[in-house]
Amino acid sequence: MTANEKPIQKNLTSSELLAAIEELREQQKSLQHRLDAEQAQLQQLAKRLWLQQEHERARLARELHDDLGQQLTGIATQLSQLSATDERLTTIYQHVKHAIESTRTLSRLLHPTLVHDLGLQAGIQWLGRQLLAPAGVHLQLDYTVTHQLESDVELFFFRILQEAMVNTVKYAKASQFEVFFSQSETALLLLLRDNGQGFDAAKTAYGVGLQSIYDRTQAFDAMLKLTAAPGKGCEIQVQLPYQNVTVEEAR
Repeated sequence: MTANEKPIQKNLTSSELLAAIEELREQQKSLQHRLDAEQAQLQQLAKRLWLQQEHERARLARELHDDLGQQLTGIATQLSQLSATDERLTTIYQHVKHAIESTRTLSRLLHPTLVHDLGLQAGIQWLGRQLLAPAGVHLQLDYTVTHQLESDVELFFFRILQEAMVNTVKYAKASQFEVFFSQSETALLLLLRDNGQGFDAAKTAYGVGLQSIYDRTQAFDAMLKLTAAPGKGCEIQVQLPYQNVTVEEAR
């Protein structure tokens, strides 16, 4: 064939056209199945990495509690005895007691055994006392889930709440933080709202806190919606597909 010659086009019959179209559809379905499978694999990998991170946090929490915490407690005991005869040691004793409490709080943030022992509702209230109250932010909690949740699901929501509260304290200049946690027939629903200064969600890149929330929702195949505007606070919605609910009442 020379450069000036055009390729000969075969006139397809209607049945041949339909067969070609059907073949293309099958190829598209095959590609979509492969993409879905790869996406599922990536989500499972992200979830395993997240759980591995939680195991590492638990190890660090134990080290803080068993090693540093016990050493500080021993020092505090000695200072308590010595301060009875030397008032100059009283201030040091108070500083050590404060360090012990800070170590305990850090240990619980790293590995929230409170959530495992008493449930997510108690964990949310504890976060409010530890993170919001010292900054003068009031926690309003509406918790209507009446069934016991799986431990990894409770931890998933606990981490999202932790990141959101930290962000509110650091950036929002809010006086109130609202938490609504409920359940539909097919999902668990978390709504977080503050009355802070807000920001332009369309022009603001995710920081570490929001990125962490986004990554966790992706790992658990959850829906995340963020709404914010200058002067109108910030609202975060998380919807987690969930049907594996026991018949036991919440702890």
